[in-house]
Amino acid sequence: MVVMQVVDLVVRHDCPFSEPLARATGARVTHLCHRGDEAMLEVHASDPSEVVRLAKGYSHLGGETVYEEPDRSAMLLRFPACACCRSGRVIPTLEERGQLYLPPSSYSPEGERYQFLVQGERLEPRVAERLPPGVTLVRVGTRPLTSLEFEGSFLVPVGTFFRDLTDRQRQALLTAILRGYYRIPRAVASEELARAFGISRPAFDALLRKAESKLATALFPYLTVQGLGPSRTPPTEEP
Repeated sequence: MVVMQVVDLVVRHDCPFSEPLARATGARVTHLCHRGDEAMLEVHASDPSEVVRLAKGYSHLGGETVYEEPDRSAMLLRFPACACCRSGRVIPTLEERGQLYLPPSSYSPEGERYQFLVQGERLEPRVAERLPPGVTLVRVGTRPLTSLEFEGSFLVPVGTFFRDLTDRQRQALLTAILRGYYRIPRAVASEELARAFGISRPAFDALLRKAESKLATALFPYLTVQGLGPSRTPPTEEP
């Protein structure tokens, strides 16, 4: 059987789409399409003023705002052409060498992140030499392809699950996960987590339940796809 690997690649080069992020804090930009004549960027930041600043920077490259969240935490920008493809040619260069590009790509202050599907048990060690001139390798990693996951990977925007969470609810969930609250058996009790938040145990439990409820509600529509809907037969309880 042929062995396949998913390659996670972060590079840096003189890219017009990356340049506005050099001074950004807590911002991320996703490049939604590479194949057509137009380009679409999805811009997010924790500070709405940062999103507005980035949108103004991208307007000088021909970017037009076609959608924005009511609180301006995110914007969708359309460009008449892909400025990054013209200057970097990362995708076509690597695909010419047998690596299949897996969209989307993204931009951050660290660099540009791409994923490719390659054949073989390990990545060629001289991957940096295969990059176009002027493109610097920041980091590269691989993981084996162990399941056919691509069909589902394009269905659900991750932000769909978290957009209704408050900062406090998100922090409660993150703290609970990192401290081992959801391990079996639990590594920490809710009383200890409540003390870390400076609130009572009932208040922390309510905070966590609200966060869990919002996540479950956001997940529900997607549990019915690909045969995962409600079954007439009660599920078997795991040990």
